Amino acid sequence: MAQQPASRRYHRDPMVKKLWELQGQLKDTKTLDEALELYSKRDKYCEDHTSPASPVLQQISQMTLTHPWSELYAQGKTIWNLMPGMMSGFLEGQFLKFLVSMSNAKRVLELGMYTGYSALACAEALPVNGVVITCDVDPYLENLVKKYISKSVHGRKISIRIGPALDTINNLANEKQSFDIIFLDANKEQYWEYYQVIMDRGLLAQRGTIVVDNAFFQGQVYYETRDENGEGMKKFNENVSRDPRVTTVLVPIRDGVRLIRRNEDMDA
Repeated sequence: MAQQPASRRYHRDPMVKKLWELQGQLKDTKTLDEALELYSKRDKYCEDHTSPASPVLQQISQMTLTHPWSELYAQGKTIWNLMPGMMSGFLEGQFLKFLVSMSNAKRVLELGMYTGYSALACAEALPVNGVVITCDVDPYLENLVKKYISKSVHGRKISIRIGPALDTINNLANEKQSFDIIFLDANKEQYWEYYQVIMDRGLLAQRGTIVVDNAFFQGQVYYETRDENGEGMKKFNENVSRDPRVTTVLVPIRDGVRLIRRNEDMDA
């Protein structure tokens, strides 16, 4: 069987996946083909009218798509069977970069580094003395990411911490560190625990913003069937919506991006 295009292999929208499934069952697919083409054209239009990613970000993207992840996992070199679809990617990366720039952030915390795409996107929008602390649990990724971010003048702003995200953020809280932007993209089952530490231990700076990736989690938060990650994401979304301390908005970019700020920072 021919390999599916990347857009199909890594698409996050369950509606689109259902339409592809239906496409394979119908004899007359003209109208369905047109609907799917419209969807694809909208995605492409967004990308075509978004400022291009830097050359190093493009290199990281290409590397992520072609890296032998399955072989590395089979050889025991990675903890998880990592997949290219885990990368934030171009549109979301530029969205993050824009948020960092418009908020005049100087310090960014990222939970879930993967291949460093989003970390570098954020770093590119920081001032010379800006800092991105990015963490991941898989030691294999550290040297791989360093190899690529070292090609950028902004790579020196990035500090990598390897270990469980909860341990990392508790250590950062013990060090009395705080951040203007905090990007959650690690273990979905623990999002609510991350959030509680961030809010209760002072990791979010005054007028800071929490940016949450995978807020839809492939549609599982609003669809009937969920795995453990989907349940974790649904719990997180519901708990944040009930938190009287914050104002939040859910943006339909890629797999859903949720923005969270304290009420007093919004009111100001």
